[in-house]
Amino acid sequence: MQKKIFRVMTAVVAVSLAVFSVVIGGISYSFYKNAAQNELKAAAEIAVSSVGSNADLSQLERNLQDALNYKVRLTYIESDGNVLYDSEADSSEMENHLDRSEVKQAMENGTGEATRVSGTLGKTVYYYAVQYDGGVLRFARERSNLLSIFIVVVPIIICAAGAIFVVTTVISIKLSESLIKPINRLVTQFDVNGDGIGNLETPYEELKPIIKNADLLMKRISKNVAKLKREKEKITLITDNMVEAMILLDSDRTVLSVNRSAVRLLNPHFDPHSHEKLSHLTANSELLELLDRLDEDDSVRGVVSVKNRSFRTYINKSDFNGDYGIIILMVDVTESLKSEQIRRDFSANVSHELKTPLTTIKGFGEMMENGIITGAEDIKKYGGTIYREAERLLYLINDIIRLSEIEEHANSESDQVDVLRTAQDVEEILQNKAYKHRVSVFVKGENVVIKGNQSYMTELLLNLMDNAVKYNNDGGSVWVEVSRSGGNAVVVVRDNGIGIAEKDRERVFERFYRVDKSRSKQTGGTGLGLSIVKHIVAYHNGEIAISSSLGKGTEITVTIPVSEGE
Repeated sequence: MQKKIFRVMTAVVAVSLAVFSVVIGGISYSFYKNAAQNELKAAAEIAVSSVGSNADLSQLERNLQDALNYKVRLTYIESDGNVLYDSEADSSEMENHLDRSEVKQAMENGTGEATRVSGTLGKTVYYYAVQYDGGVLRFARERSNLLSIFIVVVPIIICAAGAIFVVTTVISIKLSESLIKPINRLVTQFDVNGDGIGNLETPYEELKPIIKNADLLMKRISKNVAKLKREKEKITLITDNMVEAMILLDSDRTVLSVNRSAVRLLNPHFDPHSHEKLSHLTANSELLELLDRLDEDDSVRGVVSVKNRSFRTYINKSDFNGDYGIIILMVDVTESLKSEQIRRDFSANVSHELKTPLTTIKGFGEMMENGIITGAEDIKKYGGTIYREAERLLYLINDIIRLSEIEEHANSESDQVDVLRTAQDVEEILQNKAYKHRVSVFVKGENVVIKGNQSYMTELLLNLMDNAVKYNNDGGSVWVEVSRSGGNAVVVVRDNGIGIAEKDRERVFERFYRVDKSRSKQTGGTGLGLSIVKHIVAYHNGEIAISSSLGKGTEITVTIPVSEGE
């Protein structure tokens, strides 16, 4: 505002000075022009009256030049208009001047004057003529001589105008400052935090109604700002503590807001307050492809992979006053997707595993019922098959129930478990089975006690040692060694049996996965043993590793933390 006032005042002063200079210049020029003409008239009349007729015109010219400080052209014209004498040109070559207005005036009135462009000199000339010796004596002065007088005055006018402009400029600055200073002081008193409410002052009576209204507005603004601040802090607190990643974009995909989870997930080096494009936050192609689909729909969703994890991503477009923003919400569904896949696989595998023995039992039972099988030997044979399939079905159901219990931690009893003693007990349980398969079992090591579930540990060792016996060769061996390493109990179960191919090694802990399905069927395997082992190890916060070569045997190492008391 101060600059505007200063510019307006300066413009007014400048225009005023320009008009003033033009007017003064015009008046001065007219004044000097009339003065110069009167001077020429007076000098001419004095010169004519001071000499008689038939005077030497060249002498008359010299007298004029001596009396005046500028050059005067002298011309004598006879009554018939012929030029008899001219001080600047050859009179014999000059045309008749009887039609010249100043000559006519002099012939009629005794004197005459005129201003025009001279045909002889080609310049604007002021003429003054008087009757003399039966003809006309004409005095001429170029206009440039008149201008030369005025030019002397022009610098004075310019200097005066410049001085006035400088003074008025300074006055304008001071005046604008004095006008704006109280208003600026008033503006500085505006405080939406409430400190300036009721304290507004001004020396101008005209501004007091504005102050009153401003005071009311400040109160309202202060309340709204405080409310918005609280809401913003609440929203920030909620979004920053969200597990889900949330990003807010404008229509140009500039990041308006991003919570901590999104920064940690997509780009830990991104500045949330930088307001940069989404491309600076992430270059994830799956996320960008979902965003591109917003051109067709107002809401899209899909699964985006980031850092080997899966995120169900919801992207919505929100219109506001013709413009729109974009809200992105990313929810980690890695575990739920894995669980869903495991559930589907489990359902499919259970259905398959249950269907086979049930089909066998149903088929042979139906044959017996219809009298197809009547012989004692056949009944014994097929009855044995039904028994074995029913036993296999019972084992399968028991393993499924057992696996479910372990996953849900249904048995959370905590015991002091002697791992070596448990391995020796399992060796006794498997003694007959090992003898039947002609496999030798050797258990050694040190007594290491852990805090865990006794039944789970027994089942863990039973499954590992039972597999080592079942999938061994005639005359093979199984070695079980228990030791302590740092704060962990280490159990190594090693055999020299058939081994596991590299392509199957990573999948043996999956439910119902069997390397040799025909042999598993013969030995009664359900495909859940190693899966149960894996869950028991996880229950005890341990780790399991497998090393195997096809035809050379398998070694499984289980590491479980020892209890703090031990």
